Amino acid sequence: MVKQVELDWSQGKTIEKEYFPEDKLGRVKYATFLTKLLASQGFDEVRDTDDQKRNYVLNLNAEWGAGKTYFLKRWSEDLKEHYPVVYVDAWKKDYSDDPLMTVISSIIDQLRKQAGKDKDSPEFKVPRKLIGLLKAAAPGIGRGLFKRYVGIDPVEVMNADSDNINIGNIVDENGNEVEDKDGNPIDMSFAASEAVKYLINEHDAKSAAIDSLKTSVFEWVSAVVGIRRKELPAFIFIDELDRCRPSYAVEMLETIKHIFDIDGVVFVVAIDTEQLQHAVKAVYGEGFNAKMYLSRFFNSRYSLKAPNLESFLEVHSDATKLSGDYLRDHDIKVLPFNDDEKTTLKNISVILDAFKVSARTAIQITDRVIATIVNMPKGSKIDILMLTTLLCIKDKDSCLFDEIVSGKFERVEQNGEKKKTTYLNEFLENYLPERSYKRHIEMSFDPQ
Repeated sequence: MVKQVELDWSQGKTIEKEYFPEDKLGRVKYATFLTKLLASQGFDEVRDTDDQKRNYVLNLNAEWGAGKTYFLKRWSEDLKEHYPVVYVDAWKKDYSDDPLMTVISSIIDQLRKQAGKDKDSPEFKVPRKLIGLLKAAAPGIGRGLFKRYVGIDPVEVMNADSDNINIGNIVDENGNEVEDKDGNPIDMSFAASEAVKYLINEHDAKSAAIDSLKTSVFEWVSAVVGIRRKELPAFIFIDELDRCRPSYAVEMLETIKHIFDIDGVVFVVAIDTEQLQHAVKAVYGEGFNAKMYLSRFFNSRYSLKAPNLESFLEVHSDATKLSGDYLRDHDIKVLPFNDDEKTTLKNISVILDAFKVSARTAIQITDRVIATIVNMPKGSKIDILMLTTLLCIKDKDSCLFDEIVSGKFERVEQNGEKKKTTYLNEFLENYLPERSYKRHIEMSFDPQ
């Protein structure tokens, strides 16, 4: 029977010195649903004994700025009461060259703390075989060992021009045989044979290291479960992957898929799928089928519903600068005027929604509107909706914005022998789709 976990985000919460306000977007219900889904996928004692624990990888998809980090932080923090939990901010760690060590260090550190153990605890020691998986060291170690025991630098062999190979030996551009450190001609058949042996041994060593790592990770998870009376599965959250360097993002996915497929552990990878597809193409080329490639890594995909901009802006913007009290205190007159800042914020969201801006851009434009008001001198007057409209146009088409604010906008079309000039008011009538025409703008006023 899967444990029923109820989450409550009706109050704000401070997580690692960062304050997260109450959930005004109603997303706690999604976290509750996904908890039940992933918990049942990762561990279910109703299944046959050998099949109770499973590995599962969920792609949590949402555009950048739509609240993925808020969602993951609150969700992961609440789950710590019930399950072993690890949260990895991939973007903060992408200075590292090795995604494997990023995840491993986070797992050890966070699970050790959840188990109440100190850093020298024997339950949370790194397996010795893990050194065989160190990305940064492996190429140098491999080349060094090969040269030491074979007497040949494998890089020189790989860089040799294949056209200059004569009867199994390597020759230089002048036709002279290239010799090893003992003065003997380098026999390609011998070099190839030794290279194959080395690669096989290295592969076997890495396979053993991976098996040892998987065993250790589950032992760390089991320590938390046993000591703190928590339940399986363990949840590992990977956040901000779509903001990382393309090569790092791709290697992180490969690491999760091929090394951390550990039964009893579920992964939640939060990404803007479209942006990550661009990262994949940056690594493998524009013609590469990035969508198909990414689908290999995930058991399922769940997309966070696009937020209602009005509610979204309430959470992310300092709307107090739009209140009637603030405007009166600073002698700033705005159109349309509303005493309630939430009504003004709602009007701004109508404009933003008409231009179909992203959630991140909506926050940025709203912040610019507020910053403009804060920096206006006393006695100023401003049309907030016109300002918002201009900022939206600037975001979509900076050249059009420059034409408008300079007063030089016009469009001239040749229609037979006649020329038709379209001025700004006519242009704007057709600039937005018709669905945006009949939206309501609210304004409070005193008839006297």
